[in-house]
Amino acid sequence: MASTRLSAFRLRIGVLALVLLGMSAVPADAQGAAALLTDSTSLASADLPATLTALRVEILVPPGRSPERPPRPRDQWWARDKARHVVFSGLWTLSTQYVLVRKADWSQGDALPLSAAASGALGITKELYDASRVDGRASGKDLVADAVGIGLAVGVVLL
Repeated sequence: MASTRLSAFRLRIGVLALVLLGMSAVPADAQGAAALLTDSTSLASADLPATLTALRVEILVPPGRSPERPPRPRDQWWARDKARHVVFSGLWTLSTQYVLVRKADWSQGDALPLSAAASGALGITKELYDASRVDGRASGKDLVADAVGIGLAVGVVLL
């Protein structure tokens, strides 16, 4: 499956390169590969358009397929993603605390706020990245999971 995707990607890049170079003919093996990329309701290899521009459009958005992605599932409180946020933010806080106290000779009281702030900033940055993606959105539940992980790490440090 991955090799099929890779070969389809290579074919698309090759066709796009041909268009950019201004060539007007498609080799026969590229036409056959383009026909394999389309689904059963699309054009056969003999019916492919003669121009590269039309072929490029056919390969990028084959007929019968929607360019839109299916809707993402709802963000749930009890999900594997939330557990990862708790664990990662807690471990980031603990590891930053360790480095500041053991390696940089900071006092435990001075290092703890910076450790928690660094982990919180990393969580916020990750959510901003998620929101900046094309179909992405930030999750307040992820930030709550980050805060739980930071709180647990602070509790471990203060023991």
